[in-house]
Amino acid sequence: MPANPGNNPGFTLAEDAALKYRLSALAVSDDKNAERVCQVFYRYPDGETEKLYPFITIELIDISHARDRQHSERSYVYSNNLAFTSNIDYFPSEMDAADMATMANGGILVTDQLVPVNLMYQVTTYTRSQRHDRQLTALMLRRVFPFRRGFIEIPEDGTIRRCDIMGWRGTDVLDQETGYKNRIFRKVYTVTINSEIPQSDLLGGKMVSVV
Repeated sequence: MPANPGNNPGFTLAEDAALKYRLSALAVSDDKNAERVCQVFYRYPDGETEKLYPFITIELIDISHARDRQHSERSYVYSNNLAFTSNIDYFPSEMDAADMATMANGGILVTDQLVPVNLMYQVTTYTRSQRHDRQLTALMLRRVFPFRRGFIEIPEDGTIRRCDIMGWRGTDVLDQETGYKNRIFRKVYTVTINSEIPQSDLLGGKMVSVV
């Protein structure tokens, strides 16, 4: 199992790392090998990268404004003072609540309304045998991207996001490396992850008493 992501702060970087982590433990089996762990790449590996089948690629293909999740414009405030009611407790993908408490240091942090977005990914599996292809298909639809209750953890901000499979399709191709004599079994999965983009940086301030 690879190291749990958590040191990839920033919009899309944290989501990329979480998705790769979700995929990195997948393995198939056959008569010659009881466990073939799948390599995972961002985009299709170049010619200098050794490709050991089966492998998986991840591509971010679209970012769209999730207007159905957009609220009216307002400012959000954070404080680590228990006497003050906070209405934000994280800053997307960049710092968790502990970081914010340190940054506030007895004062308050203010930011504008967050912009909800949907990140659309294309996840593709590549295998040289139909058996491996079927095993990966089962793992994908049962364990990785279930049709119901899909979620993914983002350690960078301590959130659990929706992670939904939108569809999948088979796109087998002839293998160029074998002179187009054999097939590469390929499945393409379209997945969305909920995210948010800050409109402004966190600004520090102090609470004052009104007499």
